[in-house]
Amino acid sequence: MDSELREAFERLAGDLRTELRSFEAGFRAALGELATDLRAEIRPGDAETRAYVEASVAASAAETRAYVDTSAAETRAYVVASAAETRAYVDTSAAETRRHFDVVAEMLRSDIRSLAELMAMSNEQVEGKLTEHGGRIRGLEGRVLGLEAPVSTLEEGRPPRPRRRP
Repeated sequence: MDSELREAFERLAGDLRTELRSFEAGFRAALGELATDLRAEIRPGDAETRAYVEASVAASAAETRAYVDTSAAETRAYVVASAAETRAYVDTSAAETRRHFDVVAEMLRSDIRSLAELMAMSNEQVEGKLTEHGGRIRGLEGRVLGLEAPVSTLEEGRPPRPRRRP
């Protein structure tokens, strides 16, 4: 690049810097004025906006309170009705259970009576058998005693006595 061209670029750059500095000062002043104007426009609306928001919040709070109160009343009514239904169901169920228990108890009494009668009959039969076997045992004891005498005579070397036939 030659020196003339370089100087032309440097002059152009200097001119641009000067122009930008003068534009910057005017631009800053215009922005400051704009900010002041905007603040002036916003401030009167600020109170109006605040009042609107506060009124909306108050209305919303009143609606919410009314809804909660209504819901609470409905919930209480539902709980009361549900409690009454539950009590009625439990009472009905208790009555059915008592009836069923009475039937089962009566069946058990009947079964126990039958079992007691069978046990009494069985005891009578067992006692009869014991009496019968007692007689047999006494007869067998007599026979054993009758056999012991001949065995003792055999052991002593004596001839056995003739048997008696019943």
